[in-house]
Amino acid sequence: MLGLLKSMASMRVTSLLSTVKFFHCSGRCSAHYTTISRIKRAKYIRQYYVTVLHTDGSTIRIRAAEPLDLIQMPFNVDTLTDEERRFLEMKRHKTRKLTERRETVKFNADEYIDLWRKSLKTFHIIVLDFRKYLFTFIVPLNYSLIIAVCK
Repeated sequence: MLGLLKSMASMRVTSLLSTVKFFHCSGRCSAHYTTISRIKRAKYIRQYYVTVLHTDGSTIRIRAAEPLDLIQMPFNVDTLTDEERRFLEMKRHKTRKLTERRETVKFNADEYIDLWRKSLKTFHIIVLDFRKYLFTFIVPLNYSLIIAVCK
C-alpha cells in the first residue's frame, strides 16, 4: 500500500511539472525558496523555442535565451548495453590519419642577386689620386659632384 501511495505521489508531481512552463525565482530567493509559475505574456521578449531531447528519446519544447535547434541531455553510460558502449567508444575515439605533405622548395639566390646588388651603371666611380692619398667616390648619376683641386 505504501509503495502504491509513493508511485501515485510521484505521478502527481511529474504531471504537475509537465504542465508548468517556467520556474520563477524572485530576487530574494535561495536554495530553500522558489515558486512555480508561468509567463503570462503572449510574446516573449528575446526568448526562442528550443527542443530538449531527453535520454529516453522524449522531447519537449522550452524557451531559451539563445536560438538553438536542439539541446541533448547527457545520459548515463552505465545503463547502456555492452554493444552500445563499444559502438560509443569507437565513435568517440575515431581519429583522422594525418598525412604529411612535404614540399620541396628550390631556392637559388643567384636568380635574385640583381635585386639587392647595386648596379654599377647607375653610379659614377671617381678616383682621385693626390700625392699621398687615394680617394674613391661612388656617386649616383642623378647627383652632381663638384671637386675642387687645389695646387
